[in-house]
Amino acid sequence: MIDTPQVQAYLPFRGKRAFKNPIPLEGAQALKKQRYAKKLAKVGYNYYQAGLVAVGTAAGIIDFPVPPNSSMRKTGSYSIRKFYESGIRTYLPIVVAALREGVDLFSGIRVLDFGCGVGRQLLHFTRRYPAPSYSTCDIDDTSTEFVARAYAGVETYTNSFYPPLKYADGEFDMVYSVSILSHLNMEDQALWLDELARVTHPGGYCMLTTEGLEAVPSLAADFGADEAALRRELREEGFIYRAYADWEDHVRAQDELRIASLLVGVERSYGNTIVDPEFIRRQWPEHGFQIVEILRGVIDHRQDLVIAQRVGD
Repeated sequence: MIDTPQVQAYLPFRGKRAFKNPIPLEGAQALKKQRYAKKLAKVGYNYYQAGLVAVGTAAGIIDFPVPPNSSMRKTGSYSIRKFYESGIRTYLPIVVAALREGVDLFSGIRVLDFGCGVGRQLLHFTRRYPAPSYSTCDIDDTSTEFVARAYAGVETYTNSFYPPLKYADGEFDMVYSVSILSHLNMEDQALWLDELARVTHPGGYCMLTTEGLEAVPSLAADFGADEAALRRELREEGFIYRAYADWEDHVRAQDELRIASLLVGVERSYGNTIVDPEFIRRQWPEHGFQIVEILRGVIDHRQDLVIAQRVGD
C-alpha cells in the first residue's frame, strides 16, 4: 500500500460519512427543494426517453440496451447517441491494447468490468467479443439493476465502497475499469489497486484509466489553478486530489429519488484525482503490477490507459 506524507494527509477521510460542514437549516431546506425539483425533472425525462427508445426499437433504429437518461448522465452522456459513441471511444483503446498484449478475447476467458455503471463499455465488448465470460460490479445499485436486466448472460452485483470484492483470488484473466480510480483519493485508490491485483490471475492484465497530464486543461478550473501551476504541483507531488465541494450533500440525499441521485453508494470523500504517469510507474509495482505501458489521453481524448500486468506470486 502507498505510504507517503501526501497519502497520510488523507487519513482523516477514514471515517465513513463524516460530514464536517452542516448547512444551516433554512439554507439546507432551500437546497433540498431545488435538488428534489432537479431529480423530478430527470425522472420525467427518463419517461420521455423511454418513449423514444420504444419507437426507435420498433422502427429498427435502436438495437441495443438503452439505460435511463439519468443514469447515462452520470457518465457525461446526455443523449443516446453520445452514450453509444463515448462507449466506442472508451472501449476501443482497451480492446486494442488487450489484443496487442495477447489477451484472447475470442475464447472463454474471464473478464471483469470494475465500476461498470450502466455498461457503456460492456455494450461493445459483449457485441464484438461475445466469447468471454463477463462479470460486472458497481457501488450504484441502480446501475447494476439495469445491467442485470439488459445483459442476461453477464454476472453482476453491487459491491461495497470498500474492498473486498466477492470474487476468488486470481479469478479473472482481464479486468478493465474506466473513470473509477480518477475519482478516488489516494488511500482508497491504493486499497482498490491491491484488491484488483488479488482478483487478477498472475500474468493477467488490468486495463485501468486515470486522469493524467492530458486532463489538466479540462480540470484546471475545477481545481482552482491555472494549467502551469497544476502541472507544477503534479510534477512535485506525483498526484493531486480535490474532493467535490458538494459530495457530502449528494451522499446524504442518495436515497431520495435514487434513480436520479448522484454518488449512489459513495461513503466518503469523492472527487477528481490527477496522477502523474511517473508516479504510477514508481508506486503501482508495490501492489503487484508490472506497468507495461501508459497510453496518454487515449480514453475519450482525455484519460490515460494504464496497461498493468499482474505479477506472479
